[in-house]
Amino acid sequence: MKPMHATVAVLTALGTWNDVMTPLVIMSGSGMNTLPLAQMTFQTQFGTNYNLAFASYLLALLPILIFYLVCQKQILNGVVNGAVK
Repeated sequence: MKPMHATVAVLTALGTWNDVMTPLVIMSGSGMNTLPLAQMTFQTQFGTNYNLAFASYLLALLPILIFYLVCQKQILNGVVNGAVK
């Protein structure tokens, strides 16, 4: 059961971490933003500040990447166990 739980945890964390619509609707008008909402400020109608945008993308990627690396052993064990009869 560990591989299944690790896979579901990684996919759920990734979906929740990258969610834009729910915080946009719930926290509209407040001064507090989630990371995906803050990343939208680097893109305007007429241009994008690529330096700041890509730096924020990298910082947003790190926690999920570390979480995946922690769970990677369990996920790969599930793949190997499922492939061998």
